[in-house]
Amino acid sequence: MTDVYYTLMPPQMVFFDEKAVPESQLLCYKGVNLYARPYDASHYQITGLCTTNPKYYLSRELQPGALIPILGKSR
Repeated sequence: MTDVYYTLMPPQMVFFDEKAVPESQLLCYKGVNLYARPYDASHYQITGLCTTNPKYYLSRELQPGALIPILGKSR
């Protein structure tokens, strides 16, 4: 018998230790202040925005969960 576990969480978050989850950092990306945490060697993952300008909340590029490149590295 095969056990199947369905979840909406990304695979790296399913079995995690609280110490293993990196904390979000306040960054400035393309002039927008946002919170992001390291995702892999070349990307950050956005966890939230820190701005009062509503146009940034409507941008698909800045939605929580989106990946942005680490400064100095290309996609």
